[in-house]
Amino acid sequence: MRATLKRHHPKRAEKMWPGPALLAGALGGQERGRRDSFDMSAGQRKGARRGMPGVSIRLLGPFEVRLPDRTVQIASKRQRALLASLALQPGRIVSVEILTERIWGADLPSSPREAVQNNVHRLRRLLGPEQGGLVRNVVDGYVLDVGPDQVDASRFAGLVHDAERAAVDEPERARELLRAALELWRGEPLGDVASDSLQRDHAPALTERYLAAVERRIDLDLALGDRAPSTLIAELRVLTSRFPVREPLWERLLTVLIADRRQAEALEAYESVRKIVADTLGADPSAALRRLHRQLLDGDPEPERVTPRQLPPTPAGFAGRTAELGALDEELARWSGSGLALVAIHGVGGAGKSALAVHWARLRQDRFSDGQLYLDLHGYGPGRPITAEAALGRLLRSIGTPPDRVPNDAGEAAALLRTLLAGRRMLLLLDNAHDAGHVRSLLPGSDCFVIVTSRSDLRGLAARDGAHRLALRELPDDDALALLTTAIPWHRAEAEPDALAELARLCGRLPLALRIAAELGSQYPDRSLADLVDDLRQRRSPLDALADSDPGADLRTVFSWSYDLLPQDLARAFSHLGCYPGSDIGLPGAAALLDVAPATARDLLDRLAAVHLLERHRPGRYRLHDLLREYAGERLAADRPEAGAAALRRVLDWYLRAAGKARIALGFSRPISLTGSVGETAVPLPDLPDSGAASEWFETERSTLVAAVAAAADHGLPDHGWQLASEIRDFLDRARYFPDWLAAGRSGLECAEQLGDPLAGYQAAFVLGGAYSITGAYEEADATLRQALRNAERLGDTAKISRALSLLGLVWQRAEDYDRALAYHRQAEVAARPEPYAVVRAHALLNYGATQIVAGRCADALGNTREALEIYQEHGLELQEACAWTNLAAAYQGTADYPTALDHCEKALAISLRLADVSGQVESLTTQGEIQLAMGRPDAARASWEEARGLLRPADPNHASLDQLLRGLSC
Repeated sequence: MRATLKRHHPKRAEKMWPGPALLAGALGGQERGRRDSFDMSAGQRKGARRGMPGVSIRLLGPFEVRLPDRTVQIASKRQRALLASLALQPGRIVSVEILTERIWGADLPSSPREAVQNNVHRLRRLLGPEQGGLVRNVVDGYVLDVGPDQVDASRFAGLVHDAERAAVDEPERARELLRAALELWRGEPLGDVASDSLQRDHAPALTERYLAAVERRIDLDLALGDRAPSTLIAELRVLTSRFPVREPLWERLLTVLIADRRQAEALEAYESVRKIVADTLGADPSAALRRLHRQLLDGDPEPERVTPRQLPPTPAGFAGRTAELGALDEELARWSGSGLALVAIHGVGGAGKSALAVHWARLRQDRFSDGQLYLDLHGYGPGRPITAEAALGRLLRSIGTPPDRVPNDAGEAAALLRTLLAGRRMLLLLDNAHDAGHVRSLLPGSDCFVIVTSRSDLRGLAARDGAHRLALRELPDDDALALLTTAIPWHRAEAEPDALAELARLCGRLPLALRIAAELGSQYPDRSLADLVDDLRQRRSPLDALADSDPGADLRTVFSWSYDLLPQDLARAFSHLGCYPGSDIGLPGAAALLDVAPATARDLLDRLAAVHLLERHRPGRYRLHDLLREYAGERLAADRPEAGAAALRRVLDWYLRAAGKARIALGFSRPISLTGSVGETAVPLPDLPDSGAASEWFETERSTLVAAVAAAADHGLPDHGWQLASEIRDFLDRARYFPDWLAAGRSGLECAEQLGDPLAGYQAAFVLGGAYSITGAYEEADATLRQALRNAERLGDTAKISRALSLLGLVWQRAEDYDRALAYHRQAEVAARPEPYAVVRAHALLNYGATQIVAGRCADALGNTREALEIYQEHGLELQEACAWTNLAAAYQGTADYPTALDHCEKALAISLRLADVSGQVESLTTQGEIQLAMGRPDAARASWEEARGLLRPADPNHASLDQLLRGLSC
């Protein structure tokens, strides 16, 4: 049965000619070609499918993919490696770089991104139309849209995690959870997956997790005492034969044999493991095995040594951090117990580093039979950091060294500590270190698991000492809400979910801030959460509301402990970041802000990132936490009150000129002449050789650009604000960032109204009117565009009058008032008839024809669209030419001349491909699919629409439109 489809809207020239570009055109310059795509029928994008019933992927044994109706046989080793890589991180982005390395290893293809894309397409076809969408492409890579329980490795990890949480209070439930987890194992993990990377980096880790779970379940069996020793002994003999160098399994075997009074078998088992370890590793058995051996020989346990239990209490209200807890578990699983494991947890003050370390240590304290040492080094905070000599003395005394035997020399004390810790399976938690040098002399030589926490990034510990670094950032949304509800009663949180979410946002999802806010919420049970949120908003700064008399629980004080230690150049750089527009910081913008060269800016920002006053989240890009941004602004106002305004002006000067250059590289129009108080910039503008580079620059800087327009409106820089809104409008339109377009438009109009200038008023109203129109606010769009029209008439600018009329026509086209829309388009075309405005007239004609197509007057649309096409060809505007070809294809489809329609669509697609215009390709492929369906070729239509969908960003609203078209094929 043929599907009934909603007409895909043709292209409109309103997208072709942005406001400032018209000024250049009116002065005699030709526009460079550009086009844009827009689909009026697209609704809000629906969320990606998650947890599709009946789909499961099995990695814990031979690789297997099960769909609701069949088991999929994936013959290609590359596609197996691809799907296995995605399944190891279900629902998370896996970058193209990682996928390339896992699929091909060192033998990389000539075009890795294209090669990965080709394998994804083949995999989707293999999975079939119903499940092909499970593998979804995103900007930075690909995502497997399944729930964690649909991948056995993730389900295993979840069950083990639940078991660990239940172990203290519900040991029997913990054991059942571990049994359920272990039942998922069917053999060697990632069997049949031919990937050196996966076999090297992931298969051993999965095996370690399996063995750790087995050992934990056996420990629970021993603790509960309800399993026959003979059963455990038989299981342990099988396990030690499969994993002969796994000494913890031999320890448990000897323990059960001794408990069952089978000394001869225990001695035989010890001799077996001693030979295996000597032959395989060239070493003696572990300290624990040697103690069991001495116990067997002497008939009595070894005399007790001092076993420190120094961990602080479990932090109250700990929540979330599942990924970080899992990472610590992975390091524990990799640790054999006979070597040194070193983990460095680093992050900004208030991120919960100590809480995470102590919480995990408490959960796993049973794994460290020889004790747990804890030492706060006071690297950041009031007072002086603990010296190496003092720290070594405390640690030595904690493990039983008499005070008179503690060496005064730090080197001798460090050597004695290493000697006394050798052979002891201990946890050493060194909290709040100042830097790597602060802890290096405290590290044991072997046998211990060491955790270091610090605001420093501790790169030195990784480079010189092999530490695994674990960065702690703000909490994910769900974890932030969970932390709030540890103090705020759940019934209150459930009654005000929006207020709870806003409270988490205002706290920047920083654990310390969240705990303070949660306590504030719990102190006044009769006060609504919405009142608390309003109070936070009304404060001069969120830091005011999150103040506390306890210095360790006051955010300003906690941040000051880092700031006060900064040298002068870093203190200046950090405080200046308080007036940077947006929290995503690029090097050129930072260089303009700080009035330094980009190389100097990089050095300053890297040094701030090293002490976690800034986060380096991608090469050349840095992120400033919202609460740190507030604190930086306060320090700027207090320490350098005159510097902020000049710094912000420098940043806006640079961004305005850079955005103009990027807009030209995208092919929109000639540069506009900047007016008013806009200054020059000493920082080089970005190198943008083509539209792809320009689009990437806009994508990277988008949030900062939008914030910069608002900053201009808020800080008395209106010339910068309205012109920057005009420069970025076309990209936001083209890339469909409609909320950002609306926000920038409102700020831009606010700037124009501050000036009272008709040129600024026209352009700003044009920008905002387009945003209102695109978001369906037709009355607001009409009122705003009439304001633009009045300013155009004040200027006496015919081209601007035509553009305003044309956009008003599109407003009422979208509102489906076609008669009113066509009347405006006729006026726009007439206004642009004077000779100098040929390209303006072409835009008006194209919009006229587009509205005629949507109104069902396709025959009438042919003449207007052909005339627009001829003008574009005459002026060499290829992107607009492609747009006109697509609209002609839609018009011919409406007249049932399908061969001609298909031919014109192919011409448009060829131009878009040649110019690397993804937006044009999507439009042409979508129209091509509609023509193919009208010709009775549904398979070809499906291929066209799937190809178009594959080109889109995940957030693009056209996903919903294309999904609707594809679903319609099955009707």
